[in-house]
Amino acid sequence: MATMASAQAKYARKTGPGSGAVAKYNAAKGRMVANYSSGVASFLGSAPAAHIVAAYRAGIEAADYRGGDADKWARNFRAAMTGG
Repeated sequence: MATMASAQAKYARKTGPGSGAVAKYNAAKGRMVANYSSGVASFLGSAPAAHIVAAYRAGIEAADYRGGDADKWARNFRAAMTGG
């Protein structure tokens, strides 16, 4: 049977630096900008200004994937499963 410690280790392995999650995150950066732009446009009723999108794009491009926090995951999992 799995334990909380083994589940945390698996989470860390699958979301940590060097995992496939890094490549997925980097591949999603273009979609992040497109989704941000379309979301703002839906909210405002018109497209956001070019300098706003450019600033958002620059921030996303500069961002590095940090990986998941296995301890935080475990705390949230316990809280969700126990109602607390």
